[in-house]
Amino acid sequence: MKFLVRILKLSAVLAAITGCAPKPVAPKVAELHFPVAVLFSTSSSVLYENAADLGVMHVNLVNGSTDAPTLIDSDFNLYTMENLRSTHGGLWLMAHPSDNTEVAFELKATSKSRMQAALAAMRVQLDKQTWRTDLEEKRSTLSAQKTLAGMIDTLHDAEK
Repeated sequence: MKFLVRILKLSAVLAAITGCAPKPVAPKVAELHFPVAVLFSTSSSVLYENAADLGVMHVNLVNGSTDAPTLIDSDFNLYTMENLRSTHGGLWLMAHPSDNTEVAFELKATSKSRMQAALAAMRVQLDKQTWRTDLEEKRSTLSAQKTLAGMIDTLHDAEK
């Protein structure tokens, strides 16, 4: 038993020295703290209330994403939604271009988490709305938000 403890301690020291510390493990969808916000590569952002909601997205959001969307849960943990795809085939997607589709993806934890990182990601999303004439006011409103729902409301309010 002492030998095993020594090996574990040694491996921890080696990991610290070599920079091979364990990477954060992404949770399963059911383990996320809902509601969650998803920020797409366009200026789109959606608030999903539960895991079932997150499993269905508009076809345009799925097909129009050039980069992996960012997911932020209510505890301000940030993830990327790698390999976001429809569970339907291409023929179904062509026949239903304006419908919702069930989706699959892999969550990947990012090194950035907490409220400041979430606010920064939301600010990037807001700044994509280049047609807005009140961006400075919306940036100020966004920076004052303390909840994920409030942040998303600010983004959606800016779209009106």
